[in-house]
Amino acid sequence: MFKKIISLLLAVMLMVSLSACGGGNKNASQQQEAGTIAYIETEIGIHSGLKWPGDSRVNSKNQLVVFDRGYGADSGFVTLNQDGIPVGGSKVDFAGNVKAFTLDEADNIYVVTAESNNSQKLSVVNPQGEVLKTVDLGTFSGTANTGLVDMGVADIAVDSKGNIYITSPSKNIQVLDKEGQQIATLGSQGYVSIDIDAEDNLIAVNSTMGKRVVEKLDTSTGKSIWATDITAQGSGTVNMMGANSVRYSKADKSIYHMTTQNITKYDSTGKLIGTIIDFKSYGILASGYNISEMAIDAEGNIYVSTTSVPAGAVNSKPASEGSGAKTPDSNSPSEPVIKGAPGADAASPSEFIKYELYKYSMQSGDTTAQKQEVITVSVPASNRAIEVAASKFQKDNPGYRIEIQEYPSQDYETYVKNLNTQILSGKGPDIISVAGLPYENYISKNILADLSEMMAKDNRFDINNYYTNILDALKYNDKLYVMPTNFTFNILMANQEILDQESITIDDGKWSWNDFKSVAEKVSKGNRAAMPSVSPMDLLSLFTNDSYSNYIDAGLKKADFISQGFTDLLNTVKAFGEGNLTDSNVKNDMASVLEAAGREAIVFYPLSITDYNMYGFMKSAFKEQLALYNMPSSGGNGGTFTSNSMYAINRNSKYKDQSWEFLKILLSDEIQSQSMQGGAVQGQSMKALGGFSINKTAQQMKAQQAIDASQSGAMRIMMKSGNSSITLSSAPMSQADIDGINKFIAGLNTYANEDANISSIVQDETRNFFSGSKSVEETTKLIQDRVNTYLKE
Repeated sequence: MFKKIISLLLAVMLMVSLSACGGGNKNASQQQEAGTIAYIETEIGIHSGLKWPGDSRVNSKNQLVVFDRGYGADSGFVTLNQDGIPVGGSKVDFAGNVKAFTLDEADNIYVVTAESNNSQKLSVVNPQGEVLKTVDLGTFSGTANTGLVDMGVADIAVDSKGNIYITSPSKNIQVLDKEGQQIATLGSQGYVSIDIDAEDNLIAVNSTMGKRVVEKLDTSTGKSIWATDITAQGSGTVNMMGANSVRYSKADKSIYHMTTQNITKYDSTGKLIGTIIDFKSYGILASGYNISEMAIDAEGNIYVSTTSVPAGAVNSKPASEGSGAKTPDSNSPSEPVIKGAPGADAASPSEFIKYELYKYSMQSGDTTAQKQEVITVSVPASNRAIEVAASKFQKDNPGYRIEIQEYPSQDYETYVKNLNTQILSGKGPDIISVAGLPYENYISKNILADLSEMMAKDNRFDINNYYTNILDALKYNDKLYVMPTNFTFNILMANQEILDQESITIDDGKWSWNDFKSVAEKVSKGNRAAMPSVSPMDLLSLFTNDSYSNYIDAGLKKADFISQGFTDLLNTVKAFGEGNLTDSNVKNDMASVLEAAGREAIVFYPLSITDYNMYGFMKSAFKEQLALYNMPSSGGNGGTFTSNSMYAINRNSKYKDQSWEFLKILLSDEIQSQSMQGGAVQGQSMKALGGFSINKTAQQMKAQQAIDASQSGAMRIMMKSGNSSITLSSAPMSQADIDGINKFIAGLNTYANEDANISSIVQDETRNFFSGSKSVEETTKLIQDRVNTYLKE
């Protein structure tokens, strides 16, 4: 049994902005003073015997009641004691796709199930398993008029009078009397989690339009008593995703809100007390599972479950004949299945469903935390991969704690300024996120540690397990100072059927920008154009991905913008703006582009490809006539790539060896194989999240996952921009598709680092060229001189 004690010092001075509604508090800055509270983390799921746990609640005996989906006929409600051990004779058999459940004061179970025809039903079951009543809740499907996708009931609560509260994010909260008759609606749309406090007020979380609010509603009047905006709580990159639960604690009459990152506590008036559990400081994230459910008992113990099944991956379908699974009053039962899971139609859920159940026991007073050395990681914004890696590192190395220092991505300049100030003073973080930074300057000033030396001394690290062409491209004077965990690359999508019809053959290992312009002229005829409507500046950005690394020698600090390749690039971009090579009726947004590609109105479009799944959707949009080509260049020097997740170790760090061990966890099969690499976006533009794993084994696993998911037919995306929208199902992919993409990966040899200053210079000087007031020779010379001056500064 794994235990860990960590002292969490709640903030002494916390500034909280409270949004008041109805007769509640006015907006005000509040201060909350709190003492030191420590929690013991204990993994109790190993004793439970659960197979596929779902929602959980605490009964009147202070025991945890969990709905175990089981693997079919063995599903039901299981009661556990505080150590996670099943209470003998307490299981209540119940089959069905349970959406939510709660308990009343008599421990009757109020459970909402989704049936195979998207209808929903409320069943009330006593502790002995007898069905007391059933209520038809209607159907759910489609999208509400607010744009919220109707996924059905999200949560349920019961007050002391027996009134039932049911929330679906696309609808107002429904209020039923104890007989199941609707008597009122409360609040607005967007409520995702609810609970009842000691005074029968409703505590709720509302999450709509990028905003998240914890709110208390008077159930007798329907008015909001207070509402606290919690949008800014937690990391800006992931705080609107994943777990989003609110629970009322009878132990201290406080309100607890859980996300995938932490649990925060509020008093009965909505004042923030503080973050009481930061999951990064514990072992719960080490498995990489998804934070899912929270329950609080009368002693203040907090129970948190995790599962390998992502949120939203559970669907319902009719149970197979002879399964023995029967829902109350139903002859056509439903059982939960996993959408897009490998072999979901044949494999047992036990093969891919994993879970953990943790109990956090509150300690106070003289509890002393183990002394830990702190390793700092500086990033613009955190992401799940780095948080899981931190949790795993701390679990394996209890004497150390990873502290993630982050700045919001929109405050990128502050991040760079503070980072430079710390580093140049000889201090700074132990590990630095350098994606999008001119890290060569740090190397030249002897600030970054030589990772090549660390790898050579580490006999447990095999560089052949990684894409060495990517690592070689990042070397500086034959030494590696930065380590990417992922990468993306630019390609040119094309409709191969049209190229074949026009008898066009492209040798993308040699073709130039002039060659591309000639091909574009051949395919642009009638109602068809080579590209969508796009301004010269935007087209230049698309072609280069805002990086000009191909025209800069970082080691010599010398630019080459007067090269024939860059000259041809500018002339090609200008030609697209002057001729009939673009379709003015097709806007330059992805929804419009893919819709036009599907009806063969355009032939080409540049794309930064982030993973195999993206290829499946693009293949579908191009009606399975998709071909990928390297971007044109002056001499076929190989492909360029970029990364939004790249780290370096501070040469002055006291913990260089430990920092290297942490980086190895980030590079491990376990972390890299999970789809959680994206999130820390740097720079001015929103680059694609995620990317291909630098770890070859992990990438092979992702490839097989992409094949399985695409062939299952469960993968679908919807894109909307203005009046344009498109819904796509992934085209089935095969190993041949994977091999084609891997061929591009093998040819990547240039890191396309985006330097905002160089991009600004290029934009300034090319504007006059595209308007016709300067020649291409004048323009390239001006860019060359300005960039060389900048590089020497």
